[in-house]
Amino acid sequence: MLGWLYKRKEKPVLLTEFDHIMAFAQALARNNPVALIDLVRFLLRPLQSELLLTAIQNEMHGARHEIEEYEFFMPCGPSNLQISFNYPQFEGGNYLVKLNRDPVLPCPWHRDRYIATLANIGHGKKCGDWKEDKLNHKVTIWLPWGIAFVDGGNHSIAAGIIGGEGELKPCQVFDMSGMLDLVQCDGKHYRSLQDGQILDSVHDLKIAAVFEIGRLLKRHQITPMRII
Repeated sequence: MLGWLYKRKEKPVLLTEFDHIMAFAQALARNNPVALIDLVRFLLRPLQSELLLTAIQNEMHGARHEIEEYEFFMPCGPSNLQISFNYPQFEGGNYLVKLNRDPVLPCPWHRDRYIATLANIGHGKKCGDWKEDKLNHKVTIWLPWGIAFVDGGNHSIAAGIIGGEGELKPCQVFDMSGMLDLVQCDGKHYRSLQDGQILDSVHDLKIAAVFEIGRLLKRHQITPMRII
């Protein structure tokens, strides 16, 4: 005699913000992988806005500390995996950063200097249109994402971003895609692909998603900012 057959109800899989972003990225890659560059730009915009706002929202020099490149994806992870000079370097003159579009991450920290810069630099202002200052403006690019870390000229670069004008050549360009061969992110942790060891927890879901979108950019051989 057959007993009652019960169907076990499986618990629904709860998708995280990370999962939704990655599903969107994969659909975008199937339609037009070049558009992944736009997704990276948009995902990093909240961080860019946070950096631009901290010196405005806080008194004196209360701005967020400048982002250290070697801590960008894994702030508490092994820094040697994120040291730029461990990866191939390209000629900066072959790339162009557009301040009104690209994920440039300045950290304006001095309120008075910030006020003076925003008041005077830009179209229709005292100092005129935004122009690149090769002695002052220092930017490092990380490929395949096209992330621009600012090493000099934080206040004037911030003015260009806010005013939606200006472009510059990076001082350094590094192909960091080798990191994707060593590390994988599942939305909760960054893990070593060699032995599965947890290298760091995810501190920001959008940045974690950007990391994995780099894998799609690499697979489709998409290179942001390159002009030559």
